[in-house]
Amino acid sequence: MQKTRTGAAKLVSDGKVRLTRNGVTERTKKPHTLVRPGDGVTFMRGKELYTVRMKHAGTRRGPAPEAQTLYERLGDSAGKT
Repeated sequence: MQKTRTGAAKLVSDGKVRLTRNGVTERTKKPHTLVRPGDGVTFMRGKELYTVRMKHAGTRRGPAPEAQTLYERLGDSAGKT
């Protein structure tokens, strides 16, 4: 979703990421916020709104193709790259 951990942390720290869990959506402000399977994550990437649902929790930091198997894109963002 982001190319670097630093970039992802900045996005969260700037309040630009929303986490949906059990039907409740909140803006996340701490990069260490735990994301669980079934959670929805929404953020802007450039001018595109991304909404993803976490399918699995990762057990390690791996390559991008491996990380992409952990979530699925939803809504209008699903058909775009």
